[in-house]
Amino acid sequence: MKISYSTLGCPDWSFSEIFATAKDLGYDGVEIRGIKKELYAPDIPEFCDGKLEGTLATLKRLKVNIPILTTGICVRDYGTDEAGDEAMRQDAERYAVLAEKLGVKYIRILGDKDIMPQGNVDDGRVETALRDFIEKTKDKGAVFLLETNGVYGDTARLAKIIANVGNDRLQALWDIHHPYRFFKESIEESYKNIEPFIRHVHVKDSVITGSNRVVRYRMTGKGDIPVKEAVAILKSNGYDGFLSLEWVKRWCADLEEPGIVFVQYINHMRRLLK
Repeated sequence: MKISYSTLGCPDWSFSEIFATAKDLGYDGVEIRGIKKELYAPDIPEFCDGKLEGTLATLKRLKVNIPILTTGICVRDYGTDEAGDEAMRQDAERYAVLAEKLGVKYIRILGDKDIMPQGNVDDGRVETALRDFIEKTKDKGAVFLLETNGVYGDTARLAKIIANVGNDRLQALWDIHHPYRFFKESIEESYKNIEPFIRHVHVKDSVITGSNRVVRYRMTGKGDIPVKEAVAILKSNGYDGFLSLEWVKRWCADLEEPGIVFVQYINHMRRLLK
């Protein structure tokens, strides 16, 4: 297995700082979810045509991969507004074009934007959107990954959508936190439900605090998410993709600084992977 971190964890770092740190710490990859103030990857300066050749040369020299482009596209309301639908289709296409230029295989899509499951989401709308994205980008090679987020932390429900769409260009991103935390799924249950579809894994840890049951993120191994069990089941079944730290500092500024967390994470994961 390979180890990466999401740029969500270092929202103030430049492109150079992000990739130099990954190289220095021994990371295999960096997951792109914005750099500095630019969240939309196709508009990140280093990925635009004038700088792209130099960026590719830098990545080759550092031997640090980009395993996935993590979009903010959420399709829960697809089909309710044609202008909005077209904007999402165009975004999916722009990400697919960028992925091809960068040699990136995967693109993350959300079916539900809420971290905690709440309200109703029409599975049919989600399936239609994903089929449309696949059709829109049929001349591209990127694979869309539907994440276990929001109501799709219910892994059986997510697996059903992927099976219904029935296309190899739709697979799953297993965020191990959400099914366990919000649906009380065991690691074994989650893995069993989506095992054929898992192509990328998000790792984060947390605890529940106070009488109002607030989720508080913790460094990996410092909370009660069974990260060790997740790594073990993936390892025993031959998963060879990325274990990507999703340290959500971009959204939670009070979390520990990336210079501390990225060191702790890779050391912890190396111990688990021995």
